[in-house]
Amino acid sequence: MSAEVIDQGIFWLFCFVTGAVITFIYDQIRIVRRVLPHGSVLVAIEDLLFWLFAGIVIFSLLYRMNAGTLRWFAVFGLATGMFLYKKIFRDFLVNFMSTVIRRILDIVVRILSIPLNFVKRPVLKGLRAIRSGRNRLKKKLTANIKEGKITLCKHKNQLEMGNRDEP
Repeated sequence: MSAEVIDQGIFWLFCFVTGAVITFIYDQIRIVRRVLPHGSVLVAIEDLLFWLFAGIVIFSLLYRMNAGTLRWFAVFGLATGMFLYKKIFRDFLVNFMSTVIRRILDIVVRILSIPLNFVKRPVLKGLRAIRSGRNRLKKKLTANIKEGKITLCKHKNQLEMGNRDEP
């Protein structure tokens, strides 16, 4: 075989591996989306940034290894790498890793919530005491205001009665 054919074969292998790696990186984004779901705007921004990154990687591969010339066998190598990665690893890897990460996050949340429970109970007890005191104060103030109104009405009536006797 000539050196040129060997170089093209190596270039095709690099394209194949690059296609698989690009798909692997996109799967990492998919795993993050499953573990931490977010809205369509953020998904669109992530996809845009990913494809910009993928385009730069592919362009630099073509530029460095093939003098920037786009050849269809390079595109075929990229597509083959992406397709075979998808068929062999993709669904298993995404499902497995997202499940593992979710379980790890659940364990971390449970561990971190233990000290918070020790703080939570006294804080809630204090809040209940404050609320109870506020309610008692409100009832007492309401009763005092009522009593004050009654007293004022009695004094007003007595003053009016006293003023009638004078003329």
